[in-house]
Amino acid sequence: MMDDTRFEQLRTALQTESDRRIDVHQAWDRFQRRRPQASRQRRRLMAAVATAAVVIAVSVSAAVVRLDGGVSSHSGGTGPAAVTPARAAVAARIPVADVTSMTADGTDVWALTGSDELIRIDARTNAVTLRAHVAGVANGSPVVAGGGAVWLDGAGPAGHARLLKIDPATGAISAQTTLPAGCDQAAYGLDHVWVLCNAASTVKVLRVDPATGQVDAQTGGLPGGPAITFVAGSEGVWLGTNAGLLQVDPSGTQLTGLKVTGSPKYLSIYSADYIGSLAVMELALGDGAVWALNGNVSGQPEHLAEINPATGRITVAFAYPEVADTSNDFWDLNAAFGQGSIWMLAPLGSNEIVRISTTSGNPVSRVYPGGSCSQYCSQVYDIAGAVWEPTAQQIIRINPAAMPG
Repeated sequence: MMDDTRFEQLRTALQTESDRRIDVHQAWDRFQRRRPQASRQRRRLMAAVATAAVVIAVSVSAAVVRLDGGVSSHSGGTGPAAVTPARAAVAARIPVADVTSMTADGTDVWALTGSDELIRIDARTNAVTLRAHVAGVANGSPVVAGGGAVWLDGAGPAGHARLLKIDPATGAISAQTTLPAGCDQAAYGLDHVWVLCNAASTVKVLRVDPATGQVDAQTGGLPGGPAITFVAGSEGVWLGTNAGLLQVDPSGTQLTGLKVTGSPKYLSIYSADYIGSLAVMELALGDGAVWALNGNVSGQPEHLAEINPATGRITVAFAYPEVADTSNDFWDLNAAFGQGSIWMLAPLGSNEIVRISTTSGNPVSRVYPGGSCSQYCSQVYDIAGAVWEPTAQQIIRINPAAMPG
């Protein structure tokens, strides 16, 4: 946990913002619960991005690693990113407040709120078509959709956790699977639900049959535990540990053994706490690639790398200096990946969504959609053909076609 003086500075700064209603203590608690075994590095990054909430964004520079191994320096030489009028970019403002997590399955967009209300939105009409309170949801659960159901982490009996299977037609719980303690981060990909289990220095991944809700395979005894980050999707099942970036075999019983290659220095952790290259702080999936963030430690730049999920090859990497007033930064990976772009939720002071080039790493356009931040800030999603940002009182839908780039 950050030192008391730093936390008090953060709390005071955020509470002086007139257009915010953040309960900093609750937000920090949810952050700690939502990220498995958050490291000292990530806690420092979270402190930095929250402090940046009171700083107005100004500039960005990046170094881009080319496929030939060279490094090109970019500093927005083509001029400032185009600003899109909010009235042109905002396709809808949907009256759903305090969203903690979002996902989509086809044209159904799903949101979970801080009061454990499950919301279904029709992406074709932007209409809310279902509101259902779900009992027994674990604090900080992501909402997961796939295999004909919605999945939530549930609170289990002493020494156990639960996976809740939700009927998407009614919002009712249709099945509950009891899991060991520490198994509480679900994701969907490769036609299965996957659950990360962290316990002390060991880590395993469970594969769940969506038809039955039962565990049908598990990958245990993985090296480098506990896991720092975990994702699943059409690009596969991936986790980051102190041993590096690991890919789980679709069978659910073993790792694939895939090695990440091509400029591994851009995924190194610059700290005595972790030894070895290819250690990552955050993972995300999108546009057929794995995106890995290493974070900034000991004054070194942070790096965002695009990885081919079939070959493990780093196809491009962006190096960003740590600058508190940077107009877009990947602290804690408050970004979504899709439609040929990176969508960054810029530092919180101006509620800014930035469209970033996947070839240069620089911003090409931005929009200020308005709205105030809730205690569940720092979320942006590229789902159902649009970009979505939950704010205090609404979900803002951004039309990518209206933003240059």
